[in-house]
Amino acid sequence: MKRTHNPISLSGILKGIPRGFDAKPIWAQLNVTWRCNLSCHYCTEYDNSKGHVPTSEIYARIDHCKELGVIHTDLIGGEPLLHPDIFPLMRHVVRSGMSTGMTTNGFLLTEDKLDALIDLGMGRIQISIDGLNPSPGTPKSLRTLRSKIDMVARRGLWFYVAAVLCPETLDEVIPLAEHCFELGVPIFFSLVHERGRLQPGPFDERYLEKLRWLRQKKREGKPISNPYYLIRYFERALAGRPMRWTCRGGNKAFYVSPEGNFQYCYHVAPLRPFAEITGQDIRNSRGPKGCEDGCGVDCMIRTSLPFSNRAWVIGHEMGERALALGRRLGLTGSKTSRVGSPSAPAVGPRDPA
Repeated sequence: MKRTHNPISLSGILKGIPRGFDAKPIWAQLNVTWRCNLSCHYCTEYDNSKGHVPTSEIYARIDHCKELGVIHTDLIGGEPLLHPDIFPLMRHVVRSGMSTGMTTNGFLLTEDKLDALIDLGMGRIQISIDGLNPSPGTPKSLRTLRSKIDMVARRGLWFYVAAVLCPETLDEVIPLAEHCFELGVPIFFSLVHERGRLQPGPFDERYLEKLRWLRQKKREGKPISNPYYLIRYFERALAGRPMRWTCRGGNKAFYVSPEGNFQYCYHVAPLRPFAEITGQDIRNSRGPKGCEDGCGVDCMIRTSLPFSNRAWVIGHEMGERALALGRRLGLTGSKTSRVGSPSAPAVGPRDPA
């Protein structure tokens, strides 16, 4: 694989350093198709009554991302592999000087397609899986996609499996994660939400149990893509103590709809056509959006907290990592934050109120 296209390679990290200090965007999501080959019950990001975005329009949007300073552009859907020109589109992103990747359900991925995408410069791929066995509402299962996981894991990409915590998957996400651990493939847990909003309900305590388990395994050195600070964010939200933070959607990250609209994220109303967005619009999007309380859009939360709550994020991550290292070296006890305990303590600076 061409490692220079991997967003977390040394060259990718060095390229991204200026974005930690300037007002330009880090990444963008371009939705290239409404269509999907599945119909997962919790997903609102497809519409099979509509079609694909014309290739020429996506080329123009890729070029505009580059003009605005984006360094990583993901091609998403729907199911992006359904787009008939997904290969030239990926090539165009890379030739524009950006890294690229995709989120896929994996069903359409083959050895030949994967190799072609890597040869074109794809540096990141996420496969979404819900549990061990398929069901009418959650068809993305380990049983149906095990061979796809094994196939991608052998390629050395920045790759992780994403699992949504929802009532239908609660009993299966841990066995799914343990299989990923055996392969050395990172797992990512997200929380089900209703059009971007977390909805309090009877399963909250069970969601908390899974998140505590995830944090404990991360401390043990298992491959987990959730940063500690994101786990803590979700724990606080589920416990009814949401954090104060400022979304950086529209500034450090943004979404472009199939219609060509610029949005802070998929779940908020469009600002205006992406073609009209200027660098000043990006700079003006650094402030609060008004929808932070109760947000469940993990990609925007994960991107925003290191900017809006920087000291807390750094302290929290360093504290957790020091604790994990101490445990592995036998320097600390093992009773802190027992998995499933109702009051697993935070590590690092005091949580934002």
